[in-house]
Amino acid sequence: MHSLAEQFEAIGLMAAHESAIAELYRAYAARFPRCETLFLRLAEDEVEHARLISALAAKVRTGEVQVDPGRFRAPALLSSLDFVRERFQEAQKGEVSLAAALAAARDLELGLIEKRFFDILEGDAPEIRQLLQTLADETGAHRARILEAPCQVEEGEDG
Repeated sequence: MHSLAEQFEAIGLMAAHESAIAELYRAYAARFPRCETLFLRLAEDEVEHARLISALAAKVRTGEVQVDPGRFRAPALLSSLDFVRERFQEAQKGEVSLAAALAAARDLELGLIEKRFFDILEGDAPEIRQLLQTLADETGAHRARILEAPCQVEEGEDG
């Protein structure tokens, strides 16, 4: 059994990751007005993901659920968090093209799927299973929205 501190740390890291992605998407929305709707919608979803993940802390505190900190792969999350923060700094400085912003968003969403952050384990409590399934489904939907966005960069355009 993992300590409460370890469980809270895992939850906090996952929530911080989702919040950082939301901030990145807001920065992209401000930088690229023609894609503002896409990025703001994605940001809203990421804020909701962070809220859902953070809500697990109360259930962990009461002992209703237990979180296996190892299932969230902290090193991969920390690496992704660094990537998000670097992209955020680029966006803040205006050092990113629309093509690069869309590629970063696509890579983030695909990376979460490929790294299997949301895999559901047999031992997961029903609350965790539902949360992870929701996050996995919405991450897939985000990737599809990014790929199908009407604000895609045209060939020869630097965005």
